[in-house]
Amino acid sequence: MNKVSLVIFTCEGRGHLLERTFQSFKNACNYEFAHVILAVDGVIDASVIDWISPDLVVYGYKRKGYVHSIKNTLVNIKTPYFFWLEDDWSFNEKINVDHYTTLLEKNADWAEVAYSKYGPLQDDFKVDKLGENLYANIYGYTANPGFNRTAFIKEGFEQMENAQKMNGVKEIGFENFLTAYLGNERMKCILIDPVDHISIAHEGYLESTPRNWHMLSSLDKKTEKHLLTIPEPSLARRLFMLLKLTKACVSLGIRQLWQNEIYDLCFRIIALNISTKRSATATADNHHSNR
Repeated sequence: MNKVSLVIFTCEGRGHLLERTFQSFKNACNYEFAHVILAVDGVIDASVIDWISPDLVVYGYKRKGYVHSIKNTLVNIKTPYFFWLEDDWSFNEKINVDHYTTLLEKNADWAEVAYSKYGPLQDDFKVDKLGENLYANIYGYTANPGFNRTAFIKEGFEQMENAQKMNGVKEIGFENFLTAYLGNERMKCILIDPVDHISIAHEGYLESTPRNWHMLSSLDKKTEKHLLTIPEPSLARRLFMLLKLTKACVSLGIRQLWQNEIYDLCFRIIALNISTKRSATATADNHHSNR
């Protein structure tokens, strides 16, 4: 029996990314998965779902966040291993499912084997070599495309939900929680060294969903404050950012006149700006309606 499922995560507003990602994935992987599960947080165009043709759609028609979507999807995975695929990646090498799942079978304490978006790996990453071009991930668990041991990830999310119920609101990301949990249980997270190229590219880095949706607190209610991946900047740092941003925009504006790649980047920046303005307006209108 096939022991591997493909699990794809997406959310509303990202159907265009999902299509590009799935096409890239199909080009890189012709493996016949036991099940293909598509998890949708919110609503996406039905034509995209029809094109992917998954065996199961875990549909949250009202958006509740990534953590909710993962939790509701994990219970539907019936195979010992699954490939975690978010909707905004492209692949530059063939995906060898048999090889990496065989390694998971042979190493009972391995929780995941994930691809690295950096390549080749720098020496800082190569602290603990665990196989040919395989190293313990110094950052712990990652939701990068990769192979996961289903039981360990399910256990981690069960502990996450229990922690949230006992301790209340937690502004900590699910990857951080899984890193701590797996580390405490002495389970290893493995990173693949691409050696001489970049194996995967994060195509949706400019269209990432707010970190609020990735926090344990979203199991109860999404915090209304936008969360940063860095400490809160001072006014001086914000003013310095304004200067750097102005310089960068002028440079991009000039270069897009003859570089298609830069034009595409500018287009995405403008689209993102419009999207954030609409989101801010919708939030403000919601606050007024609740008064």
